[in-house]
Amino acid sequence: MPKILSANRSKVLIDGEPMEGLQDISFVTDRPTADIAAIGEAERIGVVFGTTKVTGVIKAKSALDTVEEKFANNQSFQIVISTNFDGPDGEVENVISLQECYAHGKRFAMGVGGTAETLYDFTATRESAG
Repeated sequence: MPKILSANRSKVLIDGEPMEGLQDISFVTDRPTADIAAIGEAERIGVVFGTTKVTGVIKAKSALDTVEEKFANNQSFQIVISTNFDGPDGEVENVISLQECYAHGKRFAMGVGGTAETLYDFTATRESAG
């Protein structure tokens, strides 16, 4: 049975505080690889993994005070995404944690008759799921 993770059954925290005004959060974890080739063979004999890189974007209505403060002071923060899904024996919690995050970019937009929207670009040292 697949894990169906739903936003309305989720909590997103920054340093333990809820992200009020959060509209969207997305991230990509990339693990570059290099093949290990054997002399005289047409196939690889192994793989070497490079530095894991986690990059993401937080989209918020207006602004997130916690991220604004961390961005202004070059401070790290932790993001915890907790979602619940229906398992075979009832509701199960799925937790994704992004450690040592740094906000390194910010985009702001406000249309006529709308509300402000801020996008924060961030990186994380590691992602863990549990």
